[in-house]
Order: sequence, then structure tokens, then C-alpha cells
Amino acid sequence: MTTQLDGRIEMTDGNQADWSPHRSGMQIQFGVSAELSGSEEVFMTRQKIPPGMASTPHYHVNCETAMYILQGPIVMRYGESLEHQHRVETGDFLYVPPNAVHQISNPSTESDAEVVLCRNAPEEIVQELNIPTP
Repeated sequence: MTTQLDGRIEMTDGNQADWSPHRSGMQIQFGVSAELSGSEEVFMTRQKIPPGMASTPHYHVNCETAMYILQGPIVMRYGESLEHQHRVETGDFLYVPPNAVHQISNPSTESDAEVVLCRNAPEEIVQELNIPTP
């Protein structure tokens, strides 16, 4: 539920906002977007990554991405062939520049990982890639 506070400031109640399926298999809760709040340059979500799930290898054409890990761990693979990887834990921050090839996954077999994600564009343009994953 989004509420207009003073004619310009919008607040989305995270306790009441719906969870929606995301193209990657994650669950996504929209907080700030062009549609919800009229944002012109910011997009913010909360995402749940199910146990064992991995996004498709991809990059974002039009935006930077910042993530805060609410519940980890997650594994970030990156590089043109996903040749690098880093394990990210609860409380860590991640920054992904535009056009950086990456893939996030939840290595847990038991519990969801959860992130808060922010981009500097009201909508993302994603280029998915067909890269074999390790």
C-alpha cells in the first residue's frame, strides 16, 4: 500500500505490500518505482531468493545497482564468463555498475536469502546471456 504523505512524499508499507514473482524465480516486493511513487530516477525493491535458486547471467544496460544483504549468504558470480565469484554475507553491501555481467544465487538448501535492491533508473533494461554456469 502506497500513501501520499504531503502531496509529494510517498510511503509504501512494506508489511502490506504484495510479493510478486520475478522473471528470475525470485519473489519481489516493489517499494519505490515510477508506477508506485512517480520516481523518475530511483527504483527500490526487496527480493527473496529461494534456496538453490540462481538468476540467469545478465547485465543492466541503463543503470547502476546497489544491494544490501538482509539475509545471506548469496554468491555473486561476475566477469564476462562468470569466471569470478564472491560469497556475500548478511549485512554486506554490493555495487554493480552498468553493463557488468553477473549472476546472483542462494547457496543455501534450507532458507531464503533476502536483499534490498536500489537502481538509479525507474525501470531496468536487462540483457540476459546464455553463459554456462559452474
